[in-house]
Amino acid sequence: MEQKSAMGDLAATWTGFEREDGRKGVRNFVAVMAAADNVNPLARQLAAAVPGVVCLPASYGRGQLGADFELALRAMAGLAAHPNVASCLVVSFEPESGQRIASRVASLGRSVNCLSFLDEGGHEASLKKGTALLQKMLADAAQAQRVPLNAHEILIGLECGGSDTTSGLFGNPALGLFTDQHIDAGGTAIFSEPVECLGGEELLERRAVTPDVAARLIATVKAYDVLARSQGVDLAGVNPTPDNMAGGLTTIEEKSLGALAKTGSRPIQGVLAYGERPVSPGLWMMDAPAAAVENITALAAGGAQIICFVTGSCNPSGHPLAPTIKISANPVTAAQMPTHLDVDLGAMLTGSMNLREGATHIREAVKRVAEGALTAAERLDYLETNISRIGPSV
Repeated sequence: MEQKSAMGDLAATWTGFEREDGRKGVRNFVAVMAAADNVNPLARQLAAAVPGVVCLPASYGRGQLGADFELALRAMAGLAAHPNVASCLVVSFEPESGQRIASRVASLGRSVNCLSFLDEGGHEASLKKGTALLQKMLADAAQAQRVPLNAHEILIGLECGGSDTTSGLFGNPALGLFTDQHIDAGGTAIFSEPVECLGGEELLERRAVTPDVAARLIATVKAYDVLARSQGVDLAGVNPTPDNMAGGLTTIEEKSLGALAKTGSRPIQGVLAYGERPVSPGLWMMDAPAAAVENITALAAGGAQIICFVTGSCNPSGHPLAPTIKISANPVTAAQMPTHLDVDLGAMLTGSMNLREGATHIREAVKRVAEGALTAAERLDYLETNISRIGPSV
């Protein structure tokens, strides 16, 4: 009865903002995106000129090739078409860069506005026109009304970072139980960081929905081991991250078993490319590296409206488009950095909070954020976006 009650609460109707592609967001942002790094100053100045606009700068964008270029375009399109974004202005140096992104956004069922530095005749003219466009976009977004939003319409990104012993023993298992409840209610969740599955491959293989999915899961994890070895690094039996070691995690295998706990126990539907959207409900793995900012950017590009981020020592990073809920079961972290946390599960360590109660606290935080409550990272403006780079420039 207790499990049915928890799932029933999760399936309750919340509210969100419906987009032209039918998806719904928990925020109503207007964004300005730089198509390449050479127009980052324009994007930043436009966001500063129109308070309330979210700036999405580019790290690269020029001279990228092949799979690296494909990854960047897929991620930028996913961010521009994010369900938490009411509308997006893509600024570029030459018009072709903006149009490449716009065409991919259109294939996702959304549209964007474009502004070219060259076409407008320089910075001043671009700033003037862009400011007028963004002001109108904000006014239009303000007219949006909230509509019913059900659990099955919510995609949750699953993340952990700054991990320690409390993450693997308490924080991640509590998030894993919430993930199971969300999947059972018809929802979708994505976990990533395949390198932090090393040593836990058998657990992934058992949960794959088909043998083909199992093979791809294992291949994705092993690719990171091969990459590390090609650079002279053997990850087996070691933990290369100093803050994890300080938190009591001694090997990558130990870290992986704790990290996998956040995924719960439900079947894994398949493997997504960096920033790719799931094609059906359920639990999915995304092929994205473990660095937190790159990882949450990938989850956001894949359409996660909310990210649940378990941290031991307190990694403060949040994504500007996907409200990032910080969860910690470390009482020391909660006492030292309470303003950085949204969910304090420290009582699990002392035994005064059980696993189900921990999952309930996470679920309640997700509901508050879905209804508009700011996360700690949003309140502190501790937000960053950065698309991973997998190739050289020419």
